[in-house]
Amino acid sequence: MKALRVFRGLMVFLTVIPLKMGEEFLELSASFMFLFPLIGALIGFFAGFYSFFTNHFLSLLLGFLNVTFFSGSQNTLFVYLTNGLASVMTLSFVLVLTGLQHTDGLVDVGNALGIRKASVEERIEIAHAWIVTRAGALLTLLVLLCTLLLIFLVKPEAIIRFLIVAEISAKLAMVTCAWQGTSLQKGKGSIFIDSMKDGHGLYLISLAVSLFMSTMLLGLKGILAVASGMGVGVFFIVLSKRIFGGVTGDIFGATNEIARMIALFALVW
Repeated sequence: MKALRVFRGLMVFLTVIPLKMGEEFLELSASFMFLFPLIGALIGFFAGFYSFFTNHFLSLLLGFLNVTFFSGSQNTLFVYLTNGLASVMTLSFVLVLTGLQHTDGLVDVGNALGIRKASVEERIEIAHAWIVTRAGALLTLLVLLCTLLLIFLVKPEAIIRFLIVAEISAKLAMVTCAWQGTSLQKGKGSIFIDSMKDGHGLYLISLAVSLFMSTMLLGLKGILAVASGMGVGVFFIVLSKRIFGGVTGDIFGATNEIARMIALFALVW
């Protein structure tokens, strides 16, 4: 029963799936943060299955329209159109499934990065403000468009495996941030950092699970994707100290979004 409660707590925190859970889900999720890659694999599976189904449905639909109205003469164009629409719908599905909470963090980090000559306090203030600056919008748009393009480049028969590994990498990046990051303020981010502080054994479990699943699915490419997730996590630890003085909830969100993009790049390349 405890395992089921932990699973529900992690799902409530990382997705918008309506599972009944009390207010303790936040502390529960923090205590078992090292299992984030497992939930990431499930999110990736849902997204991959949705993408696979959508691509095949659109292929049938647009193929029928192609034969009916164009006599099959625009076959290549319809293939690109099918993959493009499926990619847009897949990325939208991922963003909706995760409640846009990570994307919101990416916007906030972009807002803070846009202020070149500012104190840590000023950057924290603008990150928490209900505004979107040009820098925040540009960073978010760039990351989402790159992610969309990379999904488009994945072959439909491989999309489930690729998205599973990409989400595993993204969640491992967040765990890496919490494991070695520091926090200078109390908040949601600090709860996760405190739970992983000196948790070297827990991090090794998270890393081992990530490597096992990714290697089973994609071999050496899977290992490369996991390594990219660790690298993004380390990068954001350094960046967070520079702009905020420590890791925050927004840093976790931005880490997830960019780590997914980098993992897909490593897989598609």
